[in-house]
Amino acid sequence: DVLQSYQRKPDCFQDAINLVKARCEESRMDEQERIQAAIGMTMCELATARHYLPPMECAAYAKVGHKHSPTPQGQARCVDALSRSAQFWSSYSGYLREIPQLCFTFRRWIDIDTAKDIYRNVTEEKSMLVRFLIEREKGSKTTQELWGKMAEVRIPCHIYKTNCSSWAWVTTRLG
Repeated sequence: DVLQSYQRKPDCFQDAINLVKARCEESRMDEQERIQAAIGMTMCELATARHYLPPMECAAYAKVGHKHSPTPQGQARCVDALSRSAQFWSSYSGYLREIPQLCFTFRRWIDIDTAKDIYRNVTEEKSMLVRFLIEREKGSKTTQELWGKMAEVRIPCHIYKTNCSSWAWVTTRLG
């Protein structure tokens, strides 16, 4: 996977990828941000080669932890300088093409995490609902039993029936 190959590279690449990731998570990267990220990754690659010096126009990008946004003119001068070397241009253009794929991957991870969170929340909510319904059913049965006992009335026999002794009682249910 392209993303994992970058994450295994030296810290310069991880810093560049983390900036891309942060920007992709917020929204879509605009052209200037993609160019800046591609230049940064190209500078990381050149730093690992050791025998290549980056173009002077790209010196600001060659610093480890470079995070400020250069002007569009500064970016244009750096890109122009990279275009003078087939190897530099190949690296830069390759990274520029890969950045949308990286953003897509980051967004997909976020979407998967969001879906997992939603699923977990819905599952917890349904579980709480089932527990609530079980408890309500238990309470309902208890209430029915109490009402059943309360509905039993003792009535003097002579009110209920005509053939009984005056002190006899009849237990009956109301309703």
